[in-house]
Amino acid sequence: MSHEQKIILYAPSIHTGGGTERVLVNLANELNAKGFNIIIVVNLIGDRQLYMPNKGVDIKQFWFEKSKKKHPKSIIHKIINRLFYSWILNQFLKTVIKNDNVLIIGFSTGLALNCFDTKFANKVIAFEHWPYWINSKNPKQEKRIKSVYPRLKLIIVLTNHEKKVYEALGCKNVIVIPNAYSFLPDKPAKLDNKTVLSIGHFNEQKRRDLLVKSWKYVNEKHPDWELVIVGDGPQMQDTISQIDQLGLSNSIRIENPTPNIQEYYQDASIYVLSSEYEAFALVLLEARAYGIPCVSFDIIAGPNEVMNSQKDGFLVDFPDTKALGAKVNLLIENEALRQDIGSAARQDVISRFSPQKIYNIWEKLLLSFN
Repeated sequence: MSHEQKIILYAPSIHTGGGTERVLVNLANELNAKGFNIIIVVNLIGDRQLYMPNKGVDIKQFWFEKSKKKHPKSIIHKIINRLFYSWILNQFLKTVIKNDNVLIIGFSTGLALNCFDTKFANKVIAFEHWPYWINSKNPKQEKRIKSVYPRLKLIIVLTNHEKKVYEALGCKNVIVIPNAYSFLPDKPAKLDNKTVLSIGHFNEQKRRDLLVKSWKYVNEKHPDWELVIVGDGPQMQDTISQIDQLGLSNSIRIENPTPNIQEYYQDASIYVLSSEYEAFALVLLEARAYGIPCVSFDIIAGPNEVMNSQKDGFLVDFPDTKALGAKVNLLIENEALRQDIGSAARQDVISRFSPQKIYNIWEKLLLSFN
């Protein structure tokens, strides 16, 4: 069954290997399979692409953002960007849309605001992938959000916490659609390898420095266990230096991002999330789908709506690295607890975050706009 409506999923990029990009491609593929006409629009495309859209999903790059990236110091580009950006974006969207029966779903706050400044303002849906408090650090952007978001067609957030935040700003058109897990193995991980896993970028958000500090407490008690970090990013060399300074180079291994991430989940016995902030934390869903017990900082939003602390995972105060390490040690030292927590986590993920359940919500929502 095909639907006449065209859905534009507008995201910053599709090549970094981050969780938002996985959500983007998963959503595009699922909606395409349900008969929707899906177009992914991105500002940036790199050489590497870990997540592949279906053949029926078109990908288009906003040419002006590509040109800006190619000429980062160009004075002309900066002048054009300041004076004519909305007009250029409007002209680009016209070439993509070609009819009125369309919805534009912005995968970042900035993209949703930019699209609202075009003639397609009444077609814009914001799909938030950052906690609001991060946006509030930018007074200019926060002012724009407070002005524009109450007038948007819809705001989709990933957690109940963020829904309350936007409703407090006067937004009445806010709904929660959490992420679905990306894969569900037939059999969970055995949890018998001496491996702790953490996946994600090396940047200020993921706080690899805190992860490494917490591992010091683990290594002191269990030098035969290994921490595997899968990812890359601007702070990777800083993290490697920190690992060397703490004498942990023999127990921490860094691996490049890979499309075969399932292999790392299958080999892991514990998962650790050290982020300072998350909108949701898709990696926790993925780890829990494998029945891996997870330990995370209890940050403002995300992990505390994915996990039920003490029942199917552990949450500790941010940024208490000693407590984070202590929970990892607890799971290392108690195999029965590892298995029990992991089994409960897998059952919870299957019941609350299955693709069938989540993408049916998306389908009903989008059909309601026809």
